[in-house]
Amino acid sequence: MRKSRSTFRITGLSLASVLLAAGLSTGAAGPASAQTSAVRMDYTCTTSAGPTVALTVWVVGGLPDDGAGPNSVSYSSYSYIDVDLDLRELRPALPVGSGVRLDGDSTATLDAHLTGPDGTRTTRAAFTLAPTWITDTRSAAVRARGAFPAQYLNTPGAYDLHVDDLALTLRPERADGTPLGTITASCSHDPAQNDVVGTIQSQAAHFDRPIRPDALRVVSATPTSVTLAWDARSWWNPTAGYNVYLDGGHVVFATEKQTTITGLTPDTQHRAKVVTVDVRNSWSNPSEGLIFTLPRA
Repeated sequence: MRKSRSTFRITGLSLASVLLAAGLSTGAAGPASAQTSAVRMDYTCTTSAGPTVALTVWVVGGLPDDGAGPNSVSYSSYSYIDVDLDLRELRPALPVGSGVRLDGDSTATLDAHLTGPDGTRTTRAAFTLAPTWITDTRSAAVRARGAFPAQYLNTPGAYDLHVDDLALTLRPERADGTPLGTITASCSHDPAQNDVVGTIQSQAAHFDRPIRPDALRVVSATPTSVTLAWDARSWWNPTAGYNVYLDGGHVVFATEKQTTITGLTPDTQHRAKVVTVDVRNSWSNPSEGLIFTLPRA
């Protein structure tokens, strides 16, 4: 006889009581903020420039909080895992001289695997580098933002996120925009090193919430502003509006599926997300993050 999976259903209004019963605090009817965890990785990189590079990387994961409790998701829903990189000591791969610039033309990929109750699955995150001027590769920190593809953690249980190999494609340029060629690097770490960014708990539960927005996109951008748009549809109750977040902080409540954010800094990288709010103040899970870079002044 087939054994049926035991699940329970939580509505938006009963979620707060579940959190309290679990000993977790809850505020308004909004979703829990993503829990940040990090691991330091020491990579040895083979570069197209010739020398071998010792690279220190902080891998910072924004693990989803889509269930009842930190770093939890429903087994029946997809989830997004954000990940950022803080790369240090890019020497001697870069021809620094009087200083070079790296920006979104430079990219990276990070291999990873999830180990859980259904075995091991591999995944890969793609990154774009934030605009960075480098004058000293010893002290300069190059940052990049990315995300793993949507994950369905179909079997309830704990899933550990392990970091694997890193690949870089760097396209440095001079201050006047003159390109300095392309440098690639293939990086591996000591397999004995701790490589777990964090653990995600897949729960045998359904969470009845408004449908999360999707297709978040940039409509237009200036050096100090950006106009975002997204797609969304209503749930059981009519939609009241949308909370828009930039780099984890709330910036605006929009009543339409589009908004303009002003007062930003030129030549900076950001991650935006949107949450649907219905007329009963139930909140959806956050949309997939959108990473964008504003133009130079």
